[in-house]
Amino acid sequence: MSDNTYIRMLIESQEKKLVLLDEAIELDEEQIRLVQEEDPNMDILDESLERKGKIVEELDRLDDGFESVYAKVREELLNNKEAHRDEIKRLQELITLITEKSVKVQAAELRGKETVERFLKRKRTALRESKSTVKAANAYAVNMRKMNKIDAFFVDKKK
Repeated sequence: MSDNTYIRMLIESQEKKLVLLDEAIELDEEQIRLVQEEDPNMDILDESLERKGKIVEELDRLDDGFESVYAKVREELLNNKEAHRDEIKRLQELITLITEKSVKVQAAELRGKETVERFLKRKRTALRESKSTVKAANAYAVNMRKMNKIDAFFVDKKK
């Protein structure tokens, strides 16, 4: 393959990475919305987490591919900067956009983590309250059974 083909592959991989980062941002926002609901649909949340995992895997794969292709054309790009000026400029633009979107993803993940922690705290509190309610109801039932229990007695019919 020619160097131009490799350079085009670098650009295409970075463009695909941008699309994937946009999808990751959308999924993070969706996950935050789901967890903020009073009774979130855990199936939808699970699907969203699975899709996010696949996106992360694809991003890792793209990074590995970018590094291996860049290693092949690095010398050409450094030695013939003027001949590849437009491609280099495009790569720089893409890398700048990727960096900005990566920061957005990290911020969204941090917000998501905080939202999930609040959700779990709410659920733990509700569970604790539920357990104490059940405990109180059981204690009440035991006490009521004791109150309604009539001790056996003997009636003396002699007089």
